[in-house]
Amino acid sequence: MIILNENDFEKVRIGLEDRVKILPTFVLSVLNQYICGTVYADSSTSRTVLIGTESGVFFVIGNEDNHHFNDCLFDLYSQRKKKNLRFTLFSSNENWDCIIKDRFKNNVKQMSRFSFNYESKKQMADKVLAKEYSIRRIDEELLVNSTEFNEDYYKEYWGTVSNFRKNGFGYCILHNGKVVSECTSIFSSHDYSEMDIATHKEYRGQGLASIIATAFINHCLENHIIPRWDCDIGNKSSIKLARNLGFVNPVQYSIFI
Repeated sequence: MIILNENDFEKVRIGLEDRVKILPTFVLSVLNQYICGTVYADSSTSRTVLIGTESGVFFVIGNEDNHHFNDCLFDLYSQRKKKNLRFTLFSSNENWDCIIKDRFKNNVKQMSRFSFNYESKKQMADKVLAKEYSIRRIDEELLVNSTEFNEDYYKEYWGTVSNFRKNGFGYCILHNGKVVSECTSIFSSHDYSEMDIATHKEYRGQGLASIIATAFINHCLENHIIPRWDCDIGNKSSIKLARNLGFVNPVQYSIFI
């Protein structure tokens, strides 16, 4: 297993272009160099690649039969675990599911998730909020007052708050100045942005998540970005909201934690 130079990231992206629909957004974030990350390959031909973020989220794709690469993948997992670092592995297909389960044994737990498509190009009508509520784009001042998407959140996924402000975006609903519902890009790339939504428990059940998600989606469409929605297959409320917002044709995939 070798570590590719950032100059080779674009070549890897082009090589995966025909499979872009199955690539997690964080993979494209790394390859577009929106966030810092590492690309490991079996050789200079990159028949098998492992793409990871600094926070410890990884995706593997390519030839499953390279035993040396698979051993190195497990070694990387072991090294991170010894240091109490995160290791979340996204699988690209059922063959990789089998390889990971066979090589990692009971060291990891398999979870199933849905990745939804968004095919509409028409902006949705903004929904009216009561006068004591307002919508604002997330900035440094607002994220400091967030309980969910705070400074630590953006440092984990974006490296720095300033990098999020440069390459990502998000919106929040304020109630009398208090952040009560948010929708932000957990990862973004040149063409995609994956949504993350949270509503304060005291304000749930009022449709605020739908309102703030609409603001996020409309921003995407205005800027020629495709919004993405991923969630656990058992998260019924998230699935329902995704479909109500226009996300369709969920594809199931596995992650290992």
